[in-house]
Amino acid sequence: GENLAGAPAHTSSLWNRWAVSRRWGAGVGTTHNADMFTSTDNTVMLPAFTRVDAALFVNLTRAVAAQVNMENMFDAGYYAFSHNNNNITPGSPRALRVALTTRF
Repeated sequence: GENLAGAPAHTSSLWNRWAVSRRWGAGVGTTHNADMFTSTDNTVMLPAFTRVDAALFVNLTRAVAAQVNMENMFDAGYYAFSHNNNNITPGSPRALRVALTTRF
């Protein structure tokens, strides 16, 4: 009758991207996990969390594009997952990633 470890009862993720122009785009997304147990003995529970992410996109040329992503925009403290009751991994703090891509 115990709940499965690492499997929240409810999860959701929603992303939306807007093309502001042919050159520019922006996106925002949320990820939500409900409370979940760390192991099958159901003695330790990770609290629910909601994380907001965002992105900006720009086409520099026909073949080159740049992208900036911000993960955990509001720097929410959360636990991403666990291996057992004593090995719990915190979620990433606010993080910024920059990417440059090319098409051939």
